[in-house]
Amino acid sequence: MDELKHWLHKQGAARLVEPNSSLGKAIASMQRHWETLTRFVQIAGAPLENNVVERALKLFIRQRRNSLFDKNEHSASMASVLTSLIATCIYAGVNVLDDLVALQEHRAEVCADPSAWLPWTYQARLVPPEAPCRQSRAIWAPSGSPFHSRMINSRADKGTRVSAVLGHQLKRP
Repeated sequence: MDELKHWLHKQGAARLVEPNSSLGKAIASMQRHWETLTRFVQIAGAPLENNVVERALKLFIRQRRNSLFDKNEHSASMASVLTSLIATCIYAGVNVLDDLVALQEHRAEVCADPSAWLPWTYQARLVPPEAPCRQSRAIWAPSGSPFHSRMINSRADKGTRVSAVLGHQLKRP
């Protein structure tokens, strides 16, 4: 990197490259931003790219753009909060649905101490696994999946599984 810096300086000082050319502008820009461009060499293990950060930022930029079409400011605000919560759960490696259910079931405790219910700490607050589980309201067929008999006897084999479960009839050409 020192040799490159010396070469860049030599190109500019000896006027070996026209300053207004594309190469001259690139050399001048590289000299102006030398510290930030070479930061990855100074910090051991620093990544050469920041795609993870850029992908995370794109999520929120897309949410902000989509919020323009919400009916009111409150719904746009709630959508932004949910987007932030879902992204945080994903990056923390936490099941999003489990986290959202826990937040709803323990709403009072969440309001009292929000920091204890962050995606990476909320599981410590939940009831131990020995506690009895709530019974699901879903009706399961003997095969283990809901609506099994209706799906077999319907048009599900032709790719309309959702319409068979919900009882809707789609017209096919």
